[in-house]
Amino acid sequence: MTGSGLQAYLAGPHAFDCRSCHNGQAGILLKDDAHVGLISDPSWGVNNQCALCHGNIAESFSTSLHATLRGEHALFEARTGFTLESMPAVHEEYNSECNKCHATCGSCHISRPDAVGGGFIQSHRIKRTPDLKNQCTACHGSRVGDEYTGANEGYSADVHYVPNAMSCRECHTGAEMHGDGNLYEHRYEVENAPACGDCHDIDAFDNDYHEQHGEDFQCQVCHSQKYKNCNACHVGGDGITGPSWLDFKIGRNPIPDERSGEYVILRHIPIAEDTYSDWEGTMTSLYSEVPTWKYATPHNIKRWTARTDTTGGLSCAAACHNTPADTSGFFLRQADLDLLPVAEQEANQHLIVPDGPPPW
Repeated sequence: MTGSGLQAYLAGPHAFDCRSCHNGQAGILLKDDAHVGLISDPSWGVNNQCALCHGNIAESFSTSLHATLRGEHALFEARTGFTLESMPAVHEEYNSECNKCHATCGSCHISRPDAVGGGFIQSHRIKRTPDLKNQCTACHGSRVGDEYTGANEGYSADVHYVPNAMSCRECHTGAEMHGDGNLYEHRYEVENAPACGDCHDIDAFDNDYHEQHGEDFQCQVCHSQKYKNCNACHVGGDGITGPSWLDFKIGRNPIPDERSGEYVILRHIPIAEDTYSDWEGTMTSLYSEVPTWKYATPHNIKRWTARTDTTGGLSCAAACHNTPADTSGFFLRQADLDLLPVAEQEANQHLIVPDGPPPW
């Protein structure tokens, strides 16, 4: 906090005395004594220092998925059959290994998130708008970030990616990120989440494909490229024990109450039967109750894809309908499940489409 960084902070709207947010002791030069009572991250928690001025936002954010990671909690509990609160030892392990990605006000408006190393991005200036590289994709990088910016080799950036012009906030508004005070079980329940229809009215286009499939398909079914799928993540220090891969799978909608469309994009997640085996409880008893192929919204949109390109006289049947029934095809088939353990086959059985071309 010297030089130009200090001057920029003092010129901004948050030019408070340091102790206004961080506490500590005044008039003491010895570091350890001056830091007694210090709050290193004054933006953490419901009644944080930000709430002194931004009370409504802080209260709503405290129940948001970014702050609580409730979506991950809910799936953990659905697969194990117990709540984290009922197992204190497991809860402690969970917080230390799985719960460290939660966001605070500061990790979006001041510094890089602690989970990815922390560190100020513009000295101590408090930014109104989060930074795409240092904040949004610092956490959501390996899948969303790489897809959106075209970092996956052989695949182009999302058509909406315009560097320094169109960033995450164009779709994901502050109102969505700050939460609305409701405690959601997963992100697709969030009522003010963005949708393609917010900007694109498919009824306004004279398009045979939209007319035929608009009611039955999630938009990404036709307009996404291949995306990252993951497997075999383990607690206890092992981490990811299986490689990720790029693929594209269309299956039946696992969350029809939250998202419309009979056929949607599915992404394989890195959960396994023995993911939590190093902790007190295992997840084998209810593992087959929750799909491991999840509803997905890849951020790699193109107008012309392998499903929509009919140049050279190709028909949509050649491009999509007649895709092979083996693992190389677009659709999630029994052949894909045959590669998985029995319990995982059971968990995803209702999502596959029958062999052969549509209509099924």
